[in-house]
Amino acid sequence: MSKSEIKLGLFSRIKQRLRSIRQSIDLSRHVGVLVVLFVVGIYGTFRILSPQNEAAQVRFIETRSSESDVDLATAHSQIKNPFSGPEYDNAVRLRETSALGMAVSLSVLSLNTETGKPPDSVSEITRHLDRARLLPPGICFKGGTIVSEQSSFQIAYRREPLSFEVLAIPRSDQGSQLLFRFPLPQSEPNTVIYFEALHDKAIPTALSTTEQLSASGWKIRHWRGDAISLNSATIDSLKEQSAFLLNAR
Repeated sequence: MSKSEIKLGLFSRIKQRLRSIRQSIDLSRHVGVLVVLFVVGIYGTFRILSPQNEAAQVRFIETRSSESDVDLATAHSQIKNPFSGPEYDNAVRLRETSALGMAVSLSVLSLNTETGKPPDSVSEITRHLDRARLLPPGICFKGGTIVSEQSSFQIAYRREPLSFEVLAIPRSDQGSQLLFRFPLPQSEPNTVIYFEALHDKAIPTALSTTEQLSASGWKIRHWRGDAISLNSATIDSLKEQSAFLLNAR
């Protein structure tokens, strides 16, 4: 058998083999799958061969300029606490001093009731204030001294005739010295008399007369309910304590 005959026989067998495969597989059933694979292949090839560009990103960075800092500082400085200022501080210190005066008068009357006689000294009164917890809110003992956030207090006491005074010394250079005397001096209705001096004035001699206080630079003040925060209950309590002391003499 010649070589050409062998090649023709081999080619004939291949054609018969392909014909049998085509007949066994129905390609019409898989046309959809083939189309999808074809499209996916084209897309993947395009993505692989195309250049990779990074997506654009926008970033906002907030920076505060020096002008903004100045404006913010100015705004904070212009915001004022409504519960502040010389008038408010003075009203608070007046209430504290008068409340301490009422506490001292209660202590004197309580000790007089317990022992049948008035206390002998300021030390006895202050010990009783601490023991009986008569100190007003915001006032306490610190290092043997009666103090509050804004004032330090001194108490002067005299057994005969029965009287005492409470001196409030400011703890800063902004306030003034305040002095309450019990029994209270005679005053107009709805008014309580107290004495006031600048913070750099010398502390007066204990239980000085009104004339002596005036001569040393102390001013007589009238604590009026319509001018400074003072309600009728506080005035009535002060006058009641003053009357008790007068009756105890």
